[in-house]
Amino acid sequence: MTNLVVAKTPVALALTLALTLASQHSFAAEEASPSGDEQLSASSSISRPISKQVEVISIFGSHNQLETATGSAVVIGAAQLELFEFDDIHRVLQSVPGVYIREEDGYGLRPNIGLRGATSERSSKIALMEDGILIAPAPYAAPAAYYFPMMSRMTQVEIFKGPSAIQYGPNTVGGAINMVSRGITENTVDQGGSGMIDLAYGQDNYQKAHGYYSQNIASDNALTGKGQIGVLIEGIHLGSDGFKTLTDSQGNSQDTGFEKNEVIMKLNYVPSSSESNQFFQFKMGYGEETSNETYLGLTDEDFAEDGKVRYLASQKDQMDWEHYQFQLSHYIELSDELSLFSQAYHREFDRDWDRFNSFNTNRSMQTILTSPDTGVNKLFMEVLRGDRDSLTDKEALIFTLNDRRYYSKGIETKLTWDTSIASAEVIVDSGIRLHQDNVTRKHTASYYDMKLGVMERNGTPSAVITHNDDTATAVAAFTNVNAVIDNFHITLGLRVEHIEGEAIDYQASVDVPSISKNSDTVFLPGAGLFYQLTAEHGLLVGVNKGYVPNSPGQASNVAPEESWNYEFGWRYSTDDIQGEVIGFYNDYSNLKGACTFSSGCTQKLDQEFNGGEVDVYGIEASTSISWQLTESIKVPVKVAYTYSQSDFQNSFDSTFSQWGSVEVGDELPYLPEQQLSIETGLQAEYWQASLMFKYITEMSEAAGSNTELEGLTTDELIQVDFSAWYQVNKQIKLYGKVDNITDEAVIVSRRPFGARPGKPRQVIVGVKYSF
Repeated sequence: MTNLVVAKTPVALALTLALTLASQHSFAAEEASPSGDEQLSASSSISRPISKQVEVISIFGSHNQLETATGSAVVIGAAQLELFEFDDIHRVLQSVPGVYIREEDGYGLRPNIGLRGATSERSSKIALMEDGILIAPAPYAAPAAYYFPMMSRMTQVEIFKGPSAIQYGPNTVGGAINMVSRGITENTVDQGGSGMIDLAYGQDNYQKAHGYYSQNIASDNALTGKGQIGVLIEGIHLGSDGFKTLTDSQGNSQDTGFEKNEVIMKLNYVPSSSESNQFFQFKMGYGEETSNETYLGLTDEDFAEDGKVRYLASQKDQMDWEHYQFQLSHYIELSDELSLFSQAYHREFDRDWDRFNSFNTNRSMQTILTSPDTGVNKLFMEVLRGDRDSLTDKEALIFTLNDRRYYSKGIETKLTWDTSIASAEVIVDSGIRLHQDNVTRKHTASYYDMKLGVMERNGTPSAVITHNDDTATAVAAFTNVNAVIDNFHITLGLRVEHIEGEAIDYQASVDVPSISKNSDTVFLPGAGLFYQLTAEHGLLVGVNKGYVPNSPGQASNVAPEESWNYEFGWRYSTDDIQGEVIGFYNDYSNLKGACTFSSGCTQKLDQEFNGGEVDVYGIEASTSISWQLTESIKVPVKVAYTYSQSDFQNSFDSTFSQWGSVEVGDELPYLPEQQLSIETGLQAEYWQASLMFKYITEMSEAAGSNTELEGLTTDELIQVDFSAWYQVNKQIKLYGKVDNITDEAVIVSRRPFGARPGKPRQVIVGVKYSF
């Protein structure tokens, strides 16, 4: 029987050494429970079999234990996800080494995630997947993650950095994140169905209603033949009034929160009469969001007075989106050594973001917000706050409707050969993907005046300011060989991408749209080695080529992002202690920046810029230990630490807002030098209470000089979260949590426009009923 892909590597680090090195945490001190309830890292092992229907959509299969993998990786299991009940992917990942985030709205509605120096901007430079399928709205043409699935319906999150990331392109500079959605129950037909209802309520009118039902039924008819049919139906609602205040001139408060809904259905068919072990699965889903979110932040002075206030110029800002997904999967074992797994997928994402964009002037919002008391900026600020009416044409507020429609579709198949050659155990994965995605943008500007604190249309006709259509078509193939020879675990891989892009600009000419085309073919090799020194100790080393393709329509002088990525490390694992220390070095031959509203750029949208050579390097360390406090109570401790440095290797002048005039040695923006996470608590059979401590050093807002944010940094962040649960009986579980116990109020970002806070203290209580 074939088992899928490499898992994480173990090796380790005693607690004392890990703490001395500021080490970072590895998850799960014990073997995973049958329900997958442990958070695992390279220093953990999986000895239990994994359901084939879950395994084939996972990066990490059960054939190789995590401690013998050739790349650094972390698996966050169901119990860890449920422990803190995080809805925000930023908080889920805060304890993983080598992961960088830039908060924006406090709820993780538009995640900004980076891995090992790859920019966190809209998570656009990492491979984001759900059940093994790329989830960005248009992964090649427009990869910015404006859509992100609900974390509450995920049962596992897998983060991989290193050579095997080449399997999951196109973006391979940082790594891959795969989220595994809930599988259909493994109950037999006579055991009946199973399900769960989860209800929670908290501050700021936070609401969660989540439920699912799953069942297998026997089938014996002319349509389906003999076999077993499984079904899963899952729905979730999340909502909040928001923690920011937006009060009009009459004292009326406006909603600054959000509502999100998702419905997922899965259907399985497992034939019983087939000579080959196989299954078919159809998955479809619908999601929607309405959020009263804005790109407009605050001046530093206003933030110091009250970081949760919003200017009246943002009173009409609102994001609406709808997401549809369809996925058909088939798995078959062709022989004892050979299996084939194929997936066809189609996703659509429609979004309208109505929001304040700028004043009717060439002066940028960053300039106004960073120098609010200088000259005419003071007048603009009075209009932003609603303290003064718009009196001139330049003081008119430009409000844009950013209408974008995306699709992403394709088919991919992977052949896995699991065999023994002489004394070597060998797994060969070979796959091919045919993919196409598209984004159509139509942005319309409307003009408003501020009148007595209310935005009113001023009679200037609306105008289309952006109308284009970008399409990318790609053929990707890979081969990955994993071999175990005595104490050596070896990975060799190669990915080939051929990408063709077409950009149509309907605004370029009155009569005939401008059409530009580009294509690229790239070979991306990777190799990794893990050597088992002893039963407890091991060493690893790896190298792979990183790549991020150009979006369609880029100028011929804009090069794709490319790097050579190296890692080397030591792991240690016993029954009581697990840990690892890994050094990484990413050598960029060309770093790339992209002009987007979310990055604070006000030039030609989606224009890309060359950044030249950049070095990113650092250390990731983690450790996990569990003490037996009493016969029935344990004290788990997990520590995670990341040290990072970055240096531009060439000097240049750029009009990209995050770079400016760069000198050799300047550092990348939004890359903290140090991150530390410590989790501890008390754990018993029927209850658990935990604390999560997070520390992040300040981050530069811009790399060079001659930018609006020159010399500015985010604030240092110290944050503590608390969670607890109590199992009343087999069916009922009570839980509560407090995010940001100390109510830390700091500037987490000044992008897109102005200072922005993280989420303040929030208390939530909930109950789960399982059957």
